[in-house]
Amino acid sequence: MNSLPLFKSHYSLGKSILTLNKPSGSIEKYPVSIFDLVIQSKLDFLCLVEDNMTGFLEASKYCQDNKIKLMFGLRLRVTKSILNQDEQSLKDRAKYVIFAKNKKGYNALIKIWSLAAKEGFYYTPCIDFTNLKNLWSEDLVLAVPFYDSFLHLNAFNGHYHVPEFDKIKPLFLLEKNGLPFDPFLRGKVEKYAKENNFDTLETQSIYYKSKLDFIAYMTFRCISERTNIEKPEFDHLGSDSFNFDRWLRENTNN
Repeated sequence: MNSLPLFKSHYSLGKSILTLNKPSGSIEKYPVSIFDLVIQSKLDFLCLVEDNMTGFLEASKYCQDNKIKLMFGLRLRVTKSILNQDEQSLKDRAKYVIFAKNKKGYNALIKIWSLAAKEGFYYTPCIDFTNLKNLWSEDLVLAVPFYDSFLHLNAFNGHYHVPEFDKIKPLFLLEKNGLPFDPFLRGKVEKYAKENNFDTLETQSIYYKSKLDFIAYMTFRCISERTNIEKPEFDHLGSDSFNFDRWLRENTNN
């Protein structure tokens, strides 16, 4: 396997047209269930990265029913301080993915999410490194996503996020999706990881089944964000490579 598929479902509102519905045995009917894709591709695992915890129980149930190993990650914004959030502080935010290794990790993840969604909420759930480290567990893994990470946002969006990893050793995720800035961003990620002795992992984010689903995906996002398909103004919509068929073609013999 050349890269790890990172699925996102309809529970991450407006971000994916794939669902966590009970597998039906078909990938020709819409909407497409992630479980049908995983089962028909004979994968024994599901790596699910969501923007909230809502779909975890459903994902866990169907994974258990079908003997699939679930790797669940919560994509969460981290800021300098949740006590002093304002419009200016939005420039200090960056996204991270926190994976739960096991049940203890899941319990720790729930505590992190609860604090971020309640005490840290400002437009969206958010946490800071102080609280993150206080709630941290060895049963968690902190990953730095390829897109919307501090390296990405600092370089392209004028952010000034400074991570405070300390004893938490992060894993940096790499992607190749044909976006114009991918090579430049990849160089920055690889350089930072190498200079700080951090590991990297090849991945591919997956939001729809095939290349032909790109227009449906873009339309769905436009509806969700109340924008126009003629001028969606979304980041990362310059490529139709975030599809499962591409990952399958490049990583298996199917």
